[in-house]
Amino acid sequence: MSRSLVMVVGLMVACDSGSPKVDDSTDALTEATWYQDVGPMLLDKCGSCHKDGGIGGFSLERYEDATPWADAILDAMESGRMPPWAARVTDDCNPPVWFKDDPRPSDDDISLVRAWIDNDIAEGEPLTLDPPAGPGLADVQTEVTLQAPFEVSGDHDIYQCFRVEVPHDQDVWITGLEVISDNDLVVHHALVWNDPENQSLDLVNEEGNYPCSGEPEVWPTDLIGGWTPGAPPIESPENTGTLFKAGASLVVNMHYHPTGNTTELDQTSFKLRWTTEKPAQYTTFYLVDIPFGAEVQPGPHDSDGAEFLIPAGLEQHKETVVLDTYDYLPFDVPVFGVMPHMHYRGVDMKVYLENDDDPEDTCLIHTPDYRFDFQQIYSYDGEISEMPVLKPGGRVRVECIYNNSESNPFMDEALAATGDTSLIDVRWGEETGDEMCMAIVGLVLPPIELSSWL
Repeated sequence: MSRSLVMVVGLMVACDSGSPKVDDSTDALTEATWYQDVGPMLLDKCGSCHKDGGIGGFSLERYEDATPWADAILDAMESGRMPPWAARVTDDCNPPVWFKDDPRPSDDDISLVRAWIDNDIAEGEPLTLDPPAGPGLADVQTEVTLQAPFEVSGDHDIYQCFRVEVPHDQDVWITGLEVISDNDLVVHHALVWNDPENQSLDLVNEEGNYPCSGEPEVWPTDLIGGWTPGAPPIESPENTGTLFKAGASLVVNMHYHPTGNTTELDQTSFKLRWTTEKPAQYTTFYLVDIPFGAEVQPGPHDSDGAEFLIPAGLEQHKETVVLDTYDYLPFDVPVFGVMPHMHYRGVDMKVYLENDDDPEDTCLIHTPDYRFDFQQIYSYDGEISEMPVLKPGGRVRVECIYNNSESNPFMDEALAATGDTSLIDVRWGEETGDEMCMAIVGLVLPPIELSSWL
């Protein structure tokens, strides 16, 4: 989502959790070389980003390209900064199920890199190292694209909705979504909504788009998925999917952050996987956010009742929002994934379920290493029966910590987004220079249409 999507000092973007097993014998570590040991391991884990032309800032395909970064690679792995994975088990949060595709390096991986450096960064016998294909969506049924290139210019964020026709003549259930950004310079995020009655036809211009807010301006609808640059494809749990009726279209809400000094074009595309067999359960995503019913809770720095206000100069400021389901959630709803979302000043988030008959709140996720430029949906690695459950009358609580001081390493980007040169108070807002405290929560539902109970 950040314009500085991947900084060179960021190193080692995670792209796959697999890696060759390291021989833990002393001799094998002592003799570690790039081409025979370290290169294949790093390229397997990180090569879909750290390759020629990739977003990682440098390539791991050749010894001479990677070795200048040897010490920085080891430091990033040892410190946990890279590969980027914000979720942690902490004293405050131990989710009932951990997440899929945790890419963090093993102790063996780190020991191997350290041994290679101690072995004078040995090259080994040169050979061709091929980067992996990357974490793309498998078994894609179709790929669709915005109708026409969209021009992004100016110095204010743009929210634009696009109607995207999807060729299908029967009801299907979407089980996977991959967003292919056409221009990472300006694409902040995308929300992909269902338009089962094609109401967007009455809203679009001749190029298939219309101005909108964070919502698609159509009803009924439900959220198929949310995406930020660098995020992996979205996949629903086994034997679940989102109903996509015959002839329905997508409405894609694109948030663009202009560069401020250039005119850019974007024509993002979308890969979809679906099944024609009705699954046992349906899926959707819900935005736990202020425009969607979440309420700001009183805070220590509020001056006029409960308000979302982050004072200038504070290193640790907390905001809390709560979504109360009241009576409109008539059944238990398993949660299969969650995506924290804040902007440049956000540094830490916890998301909880509050059920009246549970003795303790359930922590869904804690991201003490949150970064604006590395966001994703964290999906639980377990059976639906093992996943946390939001019960009728329950609540979702989101606790967000912000650093609105000079010690924030991303403060220059935050101020540039608003055109300011000194620290400012910050309120809730959808533009990049504002702040948010939002959790996108993936839900598993009975096989009924959302409009029948919302």
